[in-house]
Amino acid sequence: MALGSPDVNAVIARNLQVFDKPGVLSIRPGFKVTNNWLTSKHSIVATVLQKVPSPPEGEMLPSEVEGVPVDVRQASPEKREEVQNPKAYSASLRLTPDTGSVPHFPDERTPAGAHPTRSASAHAQLAAIPKPKLDYSGPAGGTLPTVEAQATIHLSASPDSGWPVLEGFLKQTGESLTVGLYDFTSAHIETTLTAAMAGKQLKLVLDHPPQNATADQTDADTVAYLRQALGDDFDQAWALTRLDRQATAWIYPTSYHIKVAVRDRSAFWLSSGNWNNSNQPDIDPGANAADATAARHRDRDWHVVIEHPQLAGIFEDYILNDLSVARSHNGPPESPGLPLPPPTGGASETKAFHEFFPSDSITGTFTFTPLLTPDPGVYVQAIKAMIAGAKQTLYMQFQYIQLPKAGSTTSQGFLELVQTVIDRQNAGVEVKIIMSEYEKAGYLEQLQAIGLNVVNNVKIQNNVHNKGIIVDGKRVLVSSQNWSTDGTLYNRDAGIIIDSEPAALYFQKIFLHDWQYLAETKVLSD
Repeated sequence: MALGSPDVNAVIARNLQVFDKPGVLSIRPGFKVTNNWLTSKHSIVATVLQKVPSPPEGEMLPSEVEGVPVDVRQASPEKREEVQNPKAYSASLRLTPDTGSVPHFPDERTPAGAHPTRSASAHAQLAAIPKPKLDYSGPAGGTLPTVEAQATIHLSASPDSGWPVLEGFLKQTGESLTVGLYDFTSAHIETTLTAAMAGKQLKLVLDHPPQNATADQTDADTVAYLRQALGDDFDQAWALTRLDRQATAWIYPTSYHIKVAVRDRSAFWLSSGNWNNSNQPDIDPGANAADATAARHRDRDWHVVIEHPQLAGIFEDYILNDLSVARSHNGPPESPGLPLPPPTGGASETKAFHEFFPSDSITGTFTFTPLLTPDPGVYVQAIKAMIAGAKQTLYMQFQYIQLPKAGSTTSQGFLELVQTVIDRQNAGVEVKIIMSEYEKAGYLEQLQAIGLNVVNNVKIQNNVHNKGIIVDGKRVLVSSQNWSTDGTLYNRDAGIIIDSEPAALYFQKIFLHDWQYLAETKVLSD
């Protein structure tokens, strides 16, 4: 008989003593992992300090209890800390899967019956930071209308051809560039930008994220270099996020996560990727075969450059408003620090690319829907409609999908997005979802528990940083919004839906390449 979570919980409660063995950290209901991939079989998940093939006598866990399979998993360092020292885990402020957050299970317990993970809330620690909150507001009169117009679109993806397109975009700046970014730590982009902006106006709103492993310099270094090179032609402010030490107030709970640059109020670059070496590597593997190996250690991201003054003006107005508000709530300028050590390897390795995709440009009449968060309802309403409109195929590539903790009262819009995907799956639409290695087993179990067919519709691809959706090969979303409560509702992020079959098919070809050659049914333990 297939058992749901309440039944498995009852089995665990009746048999806690069975799991009271050395090295057992926690027990919870879940799904069995076989051959490194999730199955639909309900199980008891036992997390242990170290999983060994042949435990000493008396320490082996049973293969099943009351007919329920037992799935033994070795805990990651983060998982160990969450169970053994939840206060320290919370204080480290691991808020997202890519920064070490592990999925939380309120019914997870120790062999002694305690529920330590219930208190391991980094968001609770974040909320305790004594900094005043400002209400968000966009620019006066600002709107985000759907626009149907003649335009030119330049399409590219990293690590294939992202940097050559961005480099050309920057070098074509005539008078001004207005930029909103999460991370800017790449020396080759800073050098190109400095040369391109001589005698021109550069305005920048920038976050202070954790240091990217590939960084050439810190974000503060980048700002200092630009200020020295451009003088009064450079205007910059640190984004008002809760964690940013330069911000004396906050609007965005965890991130100023936007990736948009507006050139001469006539064209804009919008991306899922930051200006760092991980998302915008200085390589061109399609043109240079020697770059193919380096590409396997860099991220998958999608980018567009759109030449259209009205849309460019919309994004610029919002970033300029962010700049004006942030400038009034910044502390003294941060000085650059000591030079960073050279980046070490450390990055995951993607499987070998079957091919690399050159950039493309298309001109015609297209329909564009600009999206910004935290503008109320904008992203959720548009993306729900986009997904619900899928008749044949729904392809999604995201770094992760992080469901909210049980009992959250601030996540309804995000949960509606996930449910809309499940509804399309249940309606017979072909759903394929690619996520990064940060989407560990527990996160997949949570998605499967609410109805997503993870076993058949999901694959894992190393080094995915993308946040893109393709519907029926006719509509495409390029965006910076991660699929989490904060990413879809409360942080500053930007995206654009493009109704264009050529644009959608460009990214669909890349997605299907990734699904066939780079993505796997292989998952890591929490």
